[in-house]
Amino acid sequence: MAGASALAVYPLFAQEQDESALNASLSVSQRFEAGDNIALDIPSSGSTQLATTSLRFNLNSETRTQTLSLSLGGVFREGNVPSRSEISTGFADPDIRLSYSREGANALFSIDGRFSQSDVGFVRSIEDFIDQDGEIVLPDDFDELDGRGKRNNYNLSTQLQTGRNAPIGFVFDAGVSGLYYTDNARAGLTDSERSRAGVTALLRFSPVTTGRVALNYDRYDSDDTRQTKRDTYSVSFGVENQLFDGTVVDASLGYTEIDTRETIGSTTRSGMIGQIGLQRPMTNGEITASLATTVDQAGDRVTLRFGRNLQLPNGSLSASLGATSFEGRSPDLVGSLNWQYQLARSALSVRLNRTVSTNDEDEERLATSAVVNYSYDINTLSSLGLSMDYGLTDGTGTTNETERAGISLSYNRSLTRDWTLSTGVSHRIRDEERLGNADSTSVFVSLSRSFDLLP
Repeated sequence: MAGASALAVYPLFAQEQDESALNASLSVSQRFEAGDNIALDIPSSGSTQLATTSLRFNLNSETRTQTLSLSLGGVFREGNVPSRSEISTGFADPDIRLSYSREGANALFSIDGRFSQSDVGFVRSIEDFIDQDGEIVLPDDFDELDGRGKRNNYNLSTQLQTGRNAPIGFVFDAGVSGLYYTDNARAGLTDSERSRAGVTALLRFSPVTTGRVALNYDRYDSDDTRQTKRDTYSVSFGVENQLFDGTVVDASLGYTEIDTRETIGSTTRSGMIGQIGLQRPMTNGEITASLATTVDQAGDRVTLRFGRNLQLPNGSLSASLGATSFEGRSPDLVGSLNWQYQLARSALSVRLNRTVSTNDEDEERLATSAVVNYSYDINTLSSLGLSMDYGLTDGTGTTNETERAGISLSYNRSLTRDWTLSTGVSHRIRDEERLGNADSTSVFVSLSRSFDLLP
């Protein structure tokens, strides 16, 4: 995919070579680690000594009208690994990312793709699940991430916007994503794929008022015991209006239908969907509020949420708090927090997130996660780092409550302008209801450097 895209866009870059900003880099890291039960096996598989070489190549090109970004990465692991351990040696964790966008006078085209592979039972941190928007999203298989096998995840999306400065415009978008497992993964892990397509017509009645009509289709296909196939169709009508004080009001109303086919039979669920949201600018940020009603394969959900974004003298703060009710039941608390704080010699970042969704078994799934990072500059050459992460998925009728947590303390020093040394200790735990708990303590030392391949 990366090679085909590069060939397709090369003539466009060649036409604008005089104004292109092109850079490429290669990052190299060598890590030595020793610890007990590094894969968090239950029961413990014993001590492990690993040497891991990490490589990542980045290529970025930007012109006045288009951007291209390509990233390739992977690791080589060797060492003394217990026979019962779930850690694989040799080449592992390949990761490929590609994004391209081109902007015209009245249109915009973009495409993004990613493929990544990892050991099912070798998740180091909850930070592995931070999405492109900076939110922590615990995956549906979070409670199943132990045992042998490979976890393969792919995503490809594309969008075309036309009439961006015209009274009538259109947005076409499509995408496909999937998750599949190889090399004898545990039985509870099932392959799945999702594809989607949609079109939105934008009607700009005035500089401050825009109407829209949206049609969307979503297809979900799972290789579970019921061989689930689900088609979702939706249509909605909305309008966005900016008031005299800058407040933006957005409202929409629509209808959705969900057809589910399984080996045990077929079902159809349909209903009205809609939302109303408000975004009010403030001197140091904005406040938001929204009320939304949605329909999924299991029923209706109503969510009320309030938010506040702040630009602080030494950082930023974004927070939201709300409640969601499924099928008229008692509401569950949802919310998020993203806090960045910078001082002369230290920096702190905090991410919290609590979400409620419906799993493949049509059950409510509550997920809570947190990541905290702190760094302190001892002097111009050395610093201390502290990282903590936490993830929890509540149990349901078919899944166990699963909890993961970790803490890491490191000392970092710049040996030269190019080389950085890091050493420290980490402790991680995994606790699964009805299965047991595991913990691991390890020490590590690593050397890293980034090479600029182009001037």
